[in-house]
This record gives sequence, structure tokens and C-alpha cells, in this order.
Amino acid sequence: MQNFKEKLIFTNQEIVTDDIESMYVGIEYLGVGLDSFNPLSQQKRLKFKDLAGLSFIVVQDIGPWRQVVEDNIPDASFLYQENLSAMSKISEYSNFPFFFSNLSQEAPTTINRFGKGNRNALQIDDPQNKMVFYGTYLKRERPVVQPILKEIVKDWPK
Repeated sequence: MQNFKEKLIFTNQEIVTDDIESMYVGIEYLGVGLDSFNPLSQQKRLKFKDLAGLSFIVVQDIGPWRQVVEDNIPDASFLYQENLSAMSKISEYSNFPFFFSNLSQEAPTTINRFGKGNRNALQIDDPQNKMVFYGTYLKRERPVVQPILKEIVKDWPK
């Protein structure tokens, strides 16, 4: 059911109907924070399969990324946390690997999760590690929404 209440939503699929359109805004990809004593942490880039068998601390609400990591990291355990503050503390004081994205890598909570230099940030260079995002809005809102989306595109983290 469409109630046309929201002016802008972000989706990982382009939506085009008689009343709705989408504008490409950017790509999100995941990185992983690994304990500096983990042999994998010395590499620059990893594939999802390289992370097989590890136990990760993960925020509960990661949207479509949940299926991506569960499908592409064999024999992994995912310790989902509902409370972001608790997850950050667990990450800071444990050696569980965790995910971050190009959208969250500069956030203070992500930076704090790396603790006192005991973690390395690694890129996941994998074909499955890519989520395209669109700003989706009512066509009648285009004059208001598109300038905002153009600013978002300009500042989208690489």
C-alpha cells in the first residue's frame, strides 16, 4: 500500500512508476575490522571466503547486508547485537571481527570500535560486496528532492 507520506526514501533498487522515480546516489561496500594479531589482518584486501569460520559481532539491523554476509562467508558465526552502544563496547574490548561500510567508516562510533590501534581495517574485494543505492521520491517532489540528492551524491564516500 502506498500512502505517499515520505518525501524521500533510500532503496537498494531503482523504482519507477507513474508517480515515483529513483535517482542513483552511490555504492556502499563493506570493510572488516580485524584484530591485529589475526594473520588475515596483514593483508590489504580480502574476499568474503577468506573470512570463513570466524565469529563476527554485527549490528542487528544491517538490512540487505545480512543476507550477503551470511551467504558469502562460509561457516561463520554472526553475533547480532540490537544495542549499538553495547556492540561498540564489545567491539572495543574484544577481538571479534566487525563490519563497517564506506558510509560509516568515519563515524565516531566506528572509529571507537577500532580501539587503541589493536585493529586493522581491511577492504573486502569481492564481487558480492556492492550495494547500489537510490534516492526514491514522488515525481511531484522532484524540484525539492533532486537538489538534496545531488548534494548527497557529491559527498558520497568512496
